[in-house]
Amino acid sequence: MSEPIESPANKKHRIIHWNPDAGREQASRRWTWKRILAWTVGGFFGLLFAAGVVIRVAKHFLGPDIFQPRAAAVATTNEEASSSFISQAKAEQSHEIASKALAGMRKLPQDHPVQLQQLIGIEKQFLDGESLLSGREFAKAFRTFEGVNHEIDAFSRNVKIKGEVKQAYNSILVRINELELARTLAPGALEAAYEAAGAGKMLLDDGNFTGAKRVFDRGYAELKKAEQTLAEHVRKNLVAGQQALARGAKEAAKQAFQAALEKSPGNENALQGLKRADNIDRVYALIQQGESLEKQGQYAQAAESYQKAFALDAFSAVAQEGHARAARLEKETKFAAAQSAADAAMKAKDWTKAIAEFQNALKVYPKKTEVQAKLKSAKESAHKEAVQKALAKAYAYENKYEWKDARDAYYQTLQLAPDHLEAKEGYTRAGTVIRALLQFRSLVEQAEQLANKAEFQTAIRIFNKAMEVKPSYLVNDDRVQQLHNQLMSQNQPVDVTFRSDGDTWVMITNFRTPSKFKVATMKILPGDYEVIGRRKGYRDVQMLLQVRNGTPPPMVTVVCEVSSNRI
Repeated sequence: MSEPIESPANKKHRIIHWNPDAGREQASRRWTWKRILAWTVGGFFGLLFAAGVVIRVAKHFLGPDIFQPRAAAVATTNEEASSSFISQAKAEQSHEIASKALAGMRKLPQDHPVQLQQLIGIEKQFLDGESLLSGREFAKAFRTFEGVNHEIDAFSRNVKIKGEVKQAYNSILVRINELELARTLAPGALEAAYEAAGAGKMLLDDGNFTGAKRVFDRGYAELKKAEQTLAEHVRKNLVAGQQALARGAKEAAKQAFQAALEKSPGNENALQGLKRADNIDRVYALIQQGESLEKQGQYAQAAESYQKAFALDAFSAVAQEGHARAARLEKETKFAAAQSAADAAMKAKDWTKAIAEFQNALKVYPKKTEVQAKLKSAKESAHKEAVQKALAKAYAYENKYEWKDARDAYYQTLQLAPDHLEAKEGYTRAGTVIRALLQFRSLVEQAEQLANKAEFQTAIRIFNKAMEVKPSYLVNDDRVQQLHNQLMSQNQPVDVTFRSDGDTWVMITNFRTPSKFKVATMKILPGDYEVIGRRKGYRDVQMLLQVRNGTPPPMVTVVCEVSSNRI
């Protein structure tokens, strides 16, 4: 076969390069991801291999410990120095904290064997820590003291709640007994609470007061469930009983209230409901009768029926409301008469009667605004008149200097009008005068008593003070004037002559210090004085000196003549 002739369109142009590697050079310089990854992995393993060779050669020629010992020694030295310094500071600080906490813990009561054992263990652990601290084993000492602090905290918390837990044990037993009625209503709750009480008691006896508290709390939670169940049972029966009363169902009401009493003995609502249930059938019939009569317009008879029902059951709102409604309708005609009588009393200024009649009218129509306004006006007029009368009475008493009655009248005025300015001033004024009179009389009495004791100077000061507080209107009576004359007469000094031997020390108590003389005349204010003579080797001489104006001054001889050695 002849070869096919290529068409000009199928001919390919071939380019002959003078440098056949020209294209390859450009391609060989281009980096791809595969080449980068290959070089990276290869370089890493190459470095590992080179490092291994270098290490082996160094160990072979310089020894196997060429790299490790020196670095380890330096690191160990630095670590030991730092650890020693930090641990010592921490250990000493922890020791101080534990020591203070232990001192406080020793003051806590340890009246339980387990507590005593815990305390002994803590004390031993503290001593071990001190031994480690003395042996400079700071890290171990620090850990030991930290453990001591933790144990002390737990011990303290345990002791603090001991009393609370003991009380909780007694309380939970009492509460279980109180909720015995709820046993059938809340099955398992009381048993769980009793088990919690037993478990808590064991922990309490073992000295684990914190654990006992948690167990008792669980027991109280169970008791709370029983309490709520019991309360809900009682509530439902009370509601059922009230509904039965409203229907007049006597037996159903009794059954419901009795069921409530079985689980809540003494329940006031249930007892009240049982009492109402005894007559509820009659009460219901009377209410029905009253409603029928009310529809027929026989309001008086209806009010009577409602009243009888209310007398049998004082808690029947239906009977009460029916009676009020029927009574209002019955008394409508009385309203006009009451209002007319009140208006007439207002004109006559008979405020008491006007107030009473307006109130009677308001009993029929409590919301009558015109009657309320008139009643308010009558009360205001009565109040104003009462204030004026009380104030006038107070003024009258004050004008007669009858201060106690005046103060009472002013007080009565203030009771009626608390902001009345004149009454306030009068009350204060009367009280001030009363206090001044009381003080005046008290001071006069004190001055009299002192004068009777011959303490004239003190009596004069008290009397002058009494005159200062005496009300200006008050005139001295004979008693006060007599006291005044007595004190004035004893307010002048008296010349008293003393004789001695010149060797005796003579002293007048509260007047003259000890001195020696043979003859001395002294001016002494009236009063009683004690004269004492004293001489070494002789017995003291003591005598009472009474100095009075109006009597001849005495001659006083003070000489110590009796030897103190004489029997």
